[in-house]
Amino acid sequence: MRMNEFDDDLKFKKRRTSDTVFIIKIVFIILTIFAILSSVLFISKMGSSDSYEIEEKGERYGNSEFIKYQGKISVAIPSGGRYFLNGVDINSFRTLNSGDRTTRIVGLDKNSVYFGNIPISDLNPNKLEVIGNGYYTDGTTTYFCSPLSEKNKNLSVPMKILQSLTYAFSKTKRAQDYIYPYRKVETDKKIIAVQNFSFFATDGEKVYYKGEVLENADLNTLKSVDGYNEYFADKENVYYQSKLLPIKNSGKLIVVSGEQGDEFLYDGANGYVFIEDYSFDREKAPYKVIGNNGNHLYNLAFVNNEGIYYYDNQKKKQLRAGDNIFVGNVEELSPNVFMDNENIYYFHAYDVWKRRKHSGGRVLSSRNTEIYYLDKKDGWEKVKDIKSGTIGSIWKKGNKYYYFDNLGIFQLIDNTIYEIRDKETLEYLLNYNEGSGKIGEFIENEKLIKIEGEKKIEIRVKYTTFFLPFKISGLLAFILGIVIAKVSHYYREKKNAKKI
Repeated sequence: MRMNEFDDDLKFKKRRTSDTVFIIKIVFIILTIFAILSSVLFISKMGSSDSYEIEEKGERYGNSEFIKYQGKISVAIPSGGRYFLNGVDINSFRTLNSGDRTTRIVGLDKNSVYFGNIPISDLNPNKLEVIGNGYYTDGTTTYFCSPLSEKNKNLSVPMKILQSLTYAFSKTKRAQDYIYPYRKVETDKKIIAVQNFSFFATDGEKVYYKGEVLENADLNTLKSVDGYNEYFADKENVYYQSKLLPIKNSGKLIVVSGEQGDEFLYDGANGYVFIEDYSFDREKAPYKVIGNNGNHLYNLAFVNNEGIYYYDNQKKKQLRAGDNIFVGNVEELSPNVFMDNENIYYFHAYDVWKRRKHSGGRVLSSRNTEIYYLDKKDGWEKVKDIKSGTIGSIWKKGNKYYYFDNLGIFQLIDNTIYEIRDKETLEYLLNYNEGSGKIGEFIENEKLIKIEGEKKIEIRVKYTTFFLPFKISGLLAFILGIVIAKVSHYYREKKNAKKI
């Protein structure tokens, strides 16, 4: 064998050995990544059992949400589980036990005030006072802390993944998915709680909601639009939470929604529509709302002269469903049935679910709301409401009778309008004095037969459902893709070098 051939053979063997080592390293990295993912999944399943054990065997501090167990203190944060207080001084730890339920999530030790499991560094625990409505002060600094947990908006997906991986191996600190939201009140003045007005406070000049100032608010005339939501108005201004909305109080503000849908602020005077601080295009106003309090729909319809609009709560914006198909004025017959100057229409709604690949189970793919044409309005006559309309109503056209449902899809009544098939069922409904179950029985036994109208408008809101393991899998797939790309590049470079 020639010397140069021997050298080439030796170099080839070295390269092959190097390639083998490189591939082994890549396989090891991939296996390590998936081992980490498995650990995260295992730890996440263990979390709920740990919480149960703590609540069953731990020592609760008064009527608070704090529990001491095995030398640690934890606090319950709804939707998030139990979180440990890191660095807390157990010997000096105490809770407020003021009788005010909003204070149950506040704890103190000799060094810090805790809102849930989060220490607040600039509040003096030795001077802490409860103002009320979720406000606290040490005489110098004032904070608001909500007793209602919220998703942690400041926790990014990469940070959540990193914290979950850290917790999987150390079990020291979980990802802070949920918190009791808090805010420092920017004032040097003494504030007081506003009586009978949750989360409001005033310093005599400014008005605060959840720690934020309502610009130019008049406390004497300020009130909730409907008593339940976070839409507020004084004699002139309109607010969502503390945000000033770009309209004036017309005196005809109402909150509209489907039975379990998004809640909108609707200005009956100008036809403006808001959801939180997002405004429908006011240049296209006035809008007329269709479907308020309806339960055979997921989305309200908002109609103007040229189109039918809705709000997509996944895309977070107003969208157009189609042209305005109605003739003249639109008038409600029931929350789910309405008419214009010529025709009768009704809502129909349904879900679409898809199976997960490989992992099993189902995920929500879309929620769909449709508007159907029923018939010309001439000749239709209302006979009677069933239980004051809470169940539905009976209508007649010609010699046929119909049931217009008001129970809705959330009580498993899939359709809005049914034909009443026989006299016995009609008599029963005319004298109906039961709960909702009998209606379902009539449908199942084909005493009520669903009416098939003509679909005119379709509203579809698509859902993308992810949870943390899938996000981690996505990140790992991304990393794996980079590794594969690097390997491919490595071999291409080698191949080119060989040719040279």
